[in-house]
Amino acid sequence: MMKRIFKHLIFSLIVIFLASCSHNAFPELGQTGNKYNLTTKSLLMKVGHTQSIDSLYDTGVDGYFNGANDVKIYYKYFLRDKPEKGAIVISTGRTEAAVKYKEVIFDLFNNGYSVYIHDHRGQGFSGRMIADADMGYVDEFRYYVDDMKYYIDNFVVPHNHKNTFLLAHSMGGAIGVTFLEEYPGYFNAAAFSSPMLGFGFANCLVIGLLTGDKPKYAMGHTNYDDGLVSFKENTLTGCEVRYNRMNQIFKEEPEARLGGATYKWANKSCKQFDVIFDDISKIETPVILFSAQDEEIVSSSAHNEFINKLNSLNKDVKAYLVNDAKHELLIEKDEIRIAVLTTVLDFYEGYES
Repeated sequence: MMKRIFKHLIFSLIVIFLASCSHNAFPELGQTGNKYNLTTKSLLMKVGHTQSIDSLYDTGVDGYFNGANDVKIYYKYFLRDKPEKGAIVISTGRTEAAVKYKEVIFDLFNNGYSVYIHDHRGQGFSGRMIADADMGYVDEFRYYVDDMKYYIDNFVVPHNHKNTFLLAHSMGGAIGVTFLEEYPGYFNAAAFSSPMLGFGFANCLVIGLLTGDKPKYAMGHTNYDDGLVSFKENTLTGCEVRYNRMNQIFKEEPEARLGGATYKWANKSCKQFDVIFDDISKIETPVILFSAQDEEIVSSSAHNEFINKLNSLNKDVKAYLVNDAKHELLIEKDEIRIAVLTTVLDFYEGYES
């Protein structure tokens, strides 16, 4: 018992230490005007606008396909009438679901893009791999990539879009980077919001020691209900309206929600970080990355290492530090969210064929 407590204490101290040493030297993302007419907090407080967001979401084509190892994967997509600017494939973060991305989908669609999104295995409306549906678990990290490949090949490619772009957040960033390394040529350009590229080397060492055969919550993680915190305590966003909307969505769609991560999920993620950095030279797609100043979920130092390696290989890459921002840049305060999405859409336009 004392040995277990000691291991947990060491793990917690390492997390705190690494979080305090994770700043990077990217140029700061400046403020922008709202030239793409992106949704604002004031609009989200108007019933008519939220009804428009919901109405568009309800028109999406959805269904399931059998992913790797026969896990059912939920998908949804939104097709623009031609002409269109192209398609955007969204790769979401851990715990997320397509339904959480209503506002993002609405803004991208209204700027001329068809939008594709699927719920990663083990979360959202996709199938679970263990009995406890609240536990964040994956048997093999590469199954996330296999699912994404199947979805794109069978649902995106057949629509023959002129341009196809990637928008990836957090865990979806690790999946997206791996996809770029393994399958060049699918995307014109890729944008990464707070990508999960590391927890810190020492963290992964300790995670490896604590991972057993039976799924169990990682230190500090718990089921969904016990993990809920007030807006003031949250580490995701500085926008109270969007934070409350996120919680309300999962209250209305309890089957789509997910609790904390297991050691098994963390261990598989750690191993994937090694794969990502070993294969970084294989990336040919132009990349833009946004790293939050007040990041507490993923390693910002890993962002710095990733971008430095891409630059050393003369890859086409840009990166920005987003001041006064927490992890969830796509549901942050208006000035942050607008600046990030405007820069993403400007970036995409530079790579349209």
